Amino acid sequence: MLLLQQVESAACELLIVDLYEVVYVDTSCLAVLLEALRAARAQKKTLYLSGLRDRPRFLLEATRILNLFNEVAHNVPQ
Repeated sequence: MLLLQQVESAACELLIVDLYEVVYVDTSCLAVLLEALRAARAQKKTLYLSGLRDRPRFLLEATRILNLFNEVAHNVPQ
């Protein structure tokens, strides 16, 4: 899994997962994000979410998973 490879890379100190173009997430996506967060924390690295929009944000909030993550602002190219 590419996300976990990035987290486990020695060159990675922090990772920003840009979800701006994601319009749908399901429990599989939540599981992947939680596994990446667990791996990052185990290695004392920081994982951020960026660009959460409507439905994905709602699911993360409704499941109380969003509280576990740090968020950064998403810069939309113009």
